[in-house]
Amino acid sequence: MSEQPTPPPAGRIGHGAFVPQGWKLEYSGWSATDAWDRSVALARRLEDLGYDHLWVYDHVETVPRREPTHMFEAFTMLAALSGHTSTIGLGQLVTCVGYRNVGLLAKEAACVDVYSGGRLILGLGAGWYEREYQAYGYRYPGAAERLRLLDEALTVIPRLWSEETVDFDGELVHLDGAFCDPKPLQSPRPPILVGGGGEQVTLRIAARHADRTNWQVGLDAFVRKSGLLARYCEEIDRDPASIVRTHGPDCRIFDTEADLAAWLDSPDGGHLWGGVDHEDYVRDHLVGTVEQVTEKAQAFVDAGCGEFLLWFRDAPSDESMTAWMEVVAPALEPPAR
Repeated sequence: MSEQPTPPPAGRIGHGAFVPQGWKLEYSGWSATDAWDRSVALARRLEDLGYDHLWVYDHVETVPRREPTHMFEAFTMLAALSGHTSTIGLGQLVTCVGYRNVGLLAKEAACVDVYSGGRLILGLGAGWYEREYQAYGYRYPGAAERLRLLDEALTVIPRLWSEETVDFDGELVHLDGAFCDPKPLQSPRPPILVGGGGEQVTLRIAARHADRTNWQVGLDAFVRKSGLLARYCEEIDRDPASIVRTHGPDCRIFDTEADLAAWLDSPDGGHLWGGVDHEDYVRDHLVGTVEQVTEKAQAFVDAGCGEFLLWFRDAPSDESMTAWMEVVAPALEPPAR
């Protein structure tokens, strides 16, 4: 297990949010220039509001429908945003490990860390969007192979960031005297977030490699996965508190319950990911009035959530992202770690 960054201090809740990039069709009908200008403005707004980190998705086509509309690519977007911001962290939720050669991925990430003055968070996951693989000509292997690639990448990327040359002969990753320069600026290395909550394999991978985890699940599942992660950490003599558990739900803040109900019944809210039950959606996501959202967020904090990574459903508006930091965040009681 490589040397790991120090986790954020106990007693503090971290706050992160996504910058719109078109993945969820929020830029349909916009020009590419207008969409990019809005993304830059929102990145700056997040920084001004005091968010700890901003996030992008590593995808190249849209959901829940494939449409020919703007979808800005993750690492080029972060590289560009690094020049428009100065303090906020820059992460991906999460990089699909199969979309890039692992050595090249390590170099891209290291370069973004340098461009940004040491603000990168590397998010990694095994990948899941099979139709996107197909569209771009990537082979879509079975789950076991995708997870094996994730594990090998997480093993070798910290070495590429710290060693002068790297030889590695894994089942799927092969490096022959690879250089990876420039090295990242952060010491001992940029933090690594492992995305995915598979309880037999992915959580064990996270226990070995992650500084942060992310499971986009309801509260009961969050509690169960937290317990499993702690058990897997103890099996390898690692302190579970050294891994920050993050939660990445949808968030939208309404003035009244009537406004929430009207949105759920609207075309924007009512066609949630192909027909998600409204009751389940409201239960598992941070949508509702300020009071409702605060109560649900506090329950996750009490269950051990150390950071929120929020997708605001009213993007590219900044109303909910503003309300979260100005009203909800100050009302949350910090976690006990």
